[in-house]
Amino acid sequence: MKYNNINNLYQLFSYQKDKNPNKKLIYQKFNNKWRGYSYKEIYLKVVLLQSFFKQKKIKKGDRIFLLSNSCVDWVIIDLAVQSVGALTVPAFTTNNKTDNDFIINDCKPKLYFIENYELFEKNKSIFKNRSRKLIFIDSVNKFFNLEQIYNKTPFEFELPQVGRQDLSCIIYTSGTYNKPKGVMLPHAAILHNCEAAFDSLKDLGFRNEVFLSFLPLSHSYERMAGVYFPISIGAKVFFVKKIENINLDFKDVRPSIVNGVPRFYESLYKKIFNNIKNSNKKLSKILHNITISENYKCSLAEWLFLNFFLLFVRFKIKKNFGGNLKIFISGGAALGPSISRFFLKLGIPILQGYGQTEAGPLISCNTLKNNNPVSVGHPVKHVNVKISRENEVLVSGPNLMKGYWNNEPLTKITLVKNWLYTGDLGKLDEFGRLIITGRKKELIVTSGGDNISPQKIENLFSTFSEIRNCVIYGDSKPYLIGIFFVESKINKAVVSLIVKKVNEKLNSIERVRKYIITNKELTIENGLVTSTFKVKKEQIFKNFSMEISRLYLNS
Repeated sequence: MKYNNINNLYQLFSYQKDKNPNKKLIYQKFNNKWRGYSYKEIYLKVVLLQSFFKQKKIKKGDRIFLLSNSCVDWVIIDLAVQSVGALTVPAFTTNNKTDNDFIINDCKPKLYFIENYELFEKNKSIFKNRSRKLIFIDSVNKFFNLEQIYNKTPFEFELPQVGRQDLSCIIYTSGTYNKPKGVMLPHAAILHNCEAAFDSLKDLGFRNEVFLSFLPLSHSYERMAGVYFPISIGAKVFFVKKIENINLDFKDVRPSIVNGVPRFYESLYKKIFNNIKNSNKKLSKILHNITISENYKCSLAEWLFLNFFLLFVRFKIKKNFGGNLKIFISGGAALGPSISRFFLKLGIPILQGYGQTEAGPLISCNTLKNNNPVSVGHPVKHVNVKISRENEVLVSGPNLMKGYWNNEPLTKITLVKNWLYTGDLGKLDEFGRLIITGRKKELIVTSGGDNISPQKIENLFSTFSEIRNCVIYGDSKPYLIGIFFVESKINKAVVSLIVKKVNEKLNSIERVRKYIITNKELTIENGLVTSTFKVKKEQIFKNFSMEISRLYLNS
């Protein structure tokens, strides 16, 4: 495909539809059976929605709110909205009412698509006075639904011209610190990302690729990497209905490419590592040593032992993932190098990329031939990266947003002379690869004036299967403390031993001196992680403020 010849995302879809109208694109489960939808089937429903939008006088630049889990109708609505020059405003189904209320009042949508009655009930106070503009995706009594649109007869009309610089969507970031910010992404940014992803992954030798998609499409990462990039390479996409059943879906679908976030890979790592540990303690010990440190040197005996057993382990694990898996792709947050090294040893590379919603989201990515677990790879095609004097990562290129919706002051300090100020700290290594060292807002400055990035320390703790999550605290304090989220069966002695092992690998000022152990889970529901599974540190510090204060008494 010549990406330069494509002007918008609907045209990208149309190109593949004209080429292979009967080819299946999206699959989803009904009654535990996969049902595939061809380009032609999807197109015919898009046309019906186009007629509906015309009838409703939807014009170029209007906003359409979309609140739904991943499904074929999500994709149909998104394509139809963009085809008439309107903007999709996707929202996470896990959003609280306050966030949805803010988003709706901020962008003032003309229509609202909502998946089901359960989501309506959750947001009833927002939608009760907007029922005339509400369209349910599922059939719900007494409410207008998508099926009623699909049952109508389309009428012909001319679609507006939609160019690369026209807006495709407004994606509201999940608000780790403040209220959500509406990122205005033009078609150019996402088309660039598709081309750059193709360039970065071309060593896979694309051929009949199969994607298993479980991240929400309201996430800029999955919308690009899980829908529009697969469309651009003629791949198939299978939507996971329940994450609890993903093991069965791997075996059913036999995917070749899977997009995930660090939390998913950390969870996989801990399950696989615990299984190895329970069956062969010696193997698990060697594996842990070589993955936690890139400088660890195996003895000849260890090397022979490791490679002998890995032959069996690799075969079994690849089979569990369906047998056709070429790569995992990681984005959305920082992945600890140890996790990446572990999967490399198992023969399943994780290619870590780096991005932000404000950049479409793709900025840099590792490749099959140049996969360095410590880095997030070289900047992708046509993207420039430089490091400021304050070590902030700055980005320029055709992937950048137009700005924040209704927030000119924030836009002015984030986009300066065509450079995106990411808020991330990083450096470029001798080969030009980008290494993210932390988040500017999360940088800890101790009372002794030492600058410490907690990311490195948290990554080291994440390699221990006994620890579900770890958060480091110590800003304006004399030393660092850790908050460890563990299973109920893990006692203080186990955590103490892990702290001792990690501290041996750290500089004096980075060591964890005291800690809190809790069985509390980090969930979207209790407000401790965002909809994209990023930890809300400020909320955690607030929840544990009493315990934190006690650890600094007499210090």
